Amino acid sequence: MVSREVTNVQEVLSQFRRFSKALIDASSIIYMQKAGFFMELASSLNLYSLQEILAETGFGDLKINRLACNSTSLPNDQKFIACALVHRFPVISEDKKILSHMKKEKIPYFNALMMLNFLLFRERISVKSYSMYFERLKHFAWYSSYVLEFSIDIYSAILKERNK
Repeated sequence: MVSREVTNVQEVLSQFRRFSKALIDASSIIYMQKAGFFMELASSLNLYSLQEILAETGFGDLKINRLACNSTSLPNDQKFIACALVHRFPVISEDKKILSHMKKEKIPYFNALMMLNFLLFRERISVKSYSMYFERLKHFAWYSSYVLEFSIDIYSAILKERNK
């Protein structure tokens, strides 16, 4: 019998194998820019967002494809959710409301910390770079103990898979 935790770790690694595009929210863009690994992610995935979301970040020249969604009267987070539901792309966000909505809709979702694991998984960054970015991220991002522990489980599984 496999524990639910092991299944979740394997599920995430399986998603990482298929991961090619994502809809990204302002919070994650800002976190990754501050930590210094946004460009690595943008080189590894086709990233999409809304013009309104990108305007929130203050980083207008990033390598992100713009999507238009027909929800002009909604607040930005609601537009983002509506766009995610239409396109069904995996979502990258730090916003708990957005992530719980994606969970309910069975759309894969990740945060900046998990994208750091993704970059390690895809061998886009080294273990040393991972540690540096992780420490930077911890200075301004808050993650629950559960999220941190799960991230460490993913990290350990990635290293274990590499050493097979």
